[in-house]
Amino acid sequence: MQLQHPIRLIPAALLLAVAPAAFAQSSVTIYGVVDVYTAYQKSTVGGKDTSLWAMGNNGQMTSRLGFKGVEDLGGGYRASFNLETGFDPSTGGLQNSYRYFDRQSWVGLGGGFGEVRVGRQNSVMFLYSGNMDAFGAATYGSAYNNFANWLARVDNDISYISPKFANTTLELHYSVGERAGSTAGNAVYQIGMQTQQGPVYVGSAYLNANNSTNTNSVKQFMLGGNVDYGSGKVYLAFFRTNEVISATTGNVFTNPAGKYDPAGAVVGNTAGDYHNTYSLSADYRINAQTTVGAGGGYVKDSSRYKNNARQFSLIVNYDLSKRTRLYAVASRLINQNTAAYRMTGASFTASQALSPDAGASETGVQLGIRHTF
Repeated sequence: MQLQHPIRLIPAALLLAVAPAAFAQSSVTIYGVVDVYTAYQKSTVGGKDTSLWAMGNNGQMTSRLGFKGVEDLGGGYRASFNLETGFDPSTGGLQNSYRYFDRQSWVGLGGGFGEVRVGRQNSVMFLYSGNMDAFGAATYGSAYNNFANWLARVDNDISYISPKFANTTLELHYSVGERAGSTAGNAVYQIGMQTQQGPVYVGSAYLNANNSTNTNSVKQFMLGGNVDYGSGKVYLAFFRTNEVISATTGNVFTNPAGKYDPAGAVVGNTAGDYHNTYSLSADYRINAQTTVGAGGGYVKDSSRYKNNARQFSLIVNYDLSKRTRLYAVASRLINQNTAAYRMTGASFTASQALSPDAGASETGVQLGIRHTF
């Protein structure tokens, strides 16, 4: 038997030695959430007292399947990506039939300078809101989520996320409008800052979304945070949006584009007309497994309609493990004048919720289970 020349074995030996280290520099993670609940709602719909029992999804978190990865490029640089799709575990269907990766689909480049990402991304307000509310800005119980109506994610988004300094990060976003002859038409601009200073967290964000001709804009501002008092947290939140958009009378943010479209039920653009949302909530850890919380919110309509509303809620969370949680929520939402706010959860599915008549109040109860993997 003839042996290979020793010199010819060197490249193969080097490959075997180097390959494990090279592959170790890259990683891909598959993750997800399955959130299902049984719920009861009661309100006035079509002039009649109406109740609804439903099996829903997306109570505390939207059910999802995601893929994220990081590759070490050397020299302190890295490439990353995130693909994430929402689904309905009660039917097995996609959360949004018009696209597959409806929640996130971006690729980025990071290093000591921070990180730049391009693609469909979560908005700054969506990312910060859960830190401003004992209900995680979700479930029937979150007045902040039910009243504020911020934009959750944006297409064609270019973002910059700063490195952390003094436990503080800054984000800048520009969403390309893709309008010929204009860089501002249909563009969305965002800026956000969040900081953790000991037991105190504070986050703030601003969003401006232009229509296609850059003649009208949705303008939104968020400020809030929490204080950890040792056995739980106290949360404060504020949200302001101009009259172009309102959860009471219409929503001009269109799907699937995630952009401002004046054809999408504009309610007016009177200078000085705003909807301001105020939220106060708190939670308390009874033991390592059990947390209880309570809170409320108020939305004030500065327009002549005075479509104000308020809500009060309770929540109990019981962790069976680090990944599996049982939760229970009870809530009462009171609409005034012709306001028609409703309880939605982490995301709204029309078949799983009632839409109250103008001025009708609503009662809701949820019993759910959430598993993360």
